[in-house]
Amino acid sequence: MLERATAQALADVELYYRFYGDRDPHVQRFEEVRDYQAGTWPHARRVIAKVEINPHGSQRRFVVTNRAEPPAVIYRGLYTPRGAVPEQPIGEMKNGLRCDRLSACGFCANAFRLLVHALAYAVVVLFREAVAAVPEVACAAVGTLRQRLWKVGAVVVTSARRVWLHVSATWPYRAVWLRVQEAVARFVRQVAGPVPVCGGGVN
Repeated sequence: MLERATAQALADVELYYRFYGDRDPHVQRFEEVRDYQAGTWPHARRVIAKVEINPHGSQRRFVVTNRAEPPAVIYRGLYTPRGAVPEQPIGEMKNGLRCDRLSACGFCANAFRLLVHALAYAVVVLFREAVAAVPEVACAAVGTLRQRLWKVGAVVVTSARRVWLHVSATWPYRAVWLRVQEAVARFVRQVAGPVPVCGGGVN
């Protein structure tokens, strides 16, 4: 039903792309379908359709809404931002932090592991806030951060007071890592505030 209702719009977009695709490789058109009623719906509802064609092919996406704004406003201004907010963290927790690996035999153990993954993502959010001034990693995904900054071969040398990380001089992200380290240290000092002075003597 929805495919038939938007078939003409898709044909128009494909015709336009055939003539002007070289100068406009990403073409979108928004339509609305007002008389669509799924089998379990008590009445027809408004459906917004995005008809798109690009070098990878054509596609159609549909959004059900009760809003009265124009189709493009609903899709771009409401649906796209709302979908990005929960989907991106869920995708990063699943693909970047492997939060779906709940292989323990008990419910409580799996629940605790999921909480640990959520805590790990909260640390990632704080890390992004700390390195907001480092454009190379300010908006990087978890997988990118792991590959470029976190999972790096190094020689660890420890003493009673310090820990040294000796990385290769040819490591391509060495300069970025140093800037990130400075940004994180500055962020920690800012969050922690001034260190209280413990003083006082015995009379």
